[in-house]
Amino acid sequence: MAADPKQSEVMRQINEAFQAAESKLAKLREAVERNTELARANGKAAFLKDKKEQTHRELGEAVWQSIQQGRLTLPPGFDRFLASIAAAEKAASDHAAQLTDLLREGEEAAERLKVAKPPVAKSVARPQTVVATGAKKR
Repeated sequence: MAADPKQSEVMRQINEAFQAAESKLAKLREAVERNTELARANGKAAFLKDKKEQTHRELGEAVWQSIQQGRLTLPPGFDRFLASIAAAEKAASDHAAQLTDLLREGEEAAERLKVAKPPVAKSVARPQTVVATGAKKR
């Protein structure tokens, strides 16, 4: 029997559609793989940047401690940085002192309330509580 021309045309169209879908899937897979590699590279760059910044902070702390202990002096061009650090430390210290004062005031106020509170007399009538709720029956 000869193949039906309509059926072979349908099969040809199905094959073309399948090949087009495979081609699009392959392109999509490549794009996903490329984006995955870019994300990995970006993540590694962020990690390395954070590590570098942490190292700079540690170096700065070590230099600052050496300066405070008098073991290291910096050239005059660094005076503005040293003044900024000293101002920031003073501001932090002042803020901590203010917090301590506020906490102390709160503790003192609480103690005053404890002392000033009169004892409750036992002969004072207690408010009555409702035992049963609902409408009265007549």
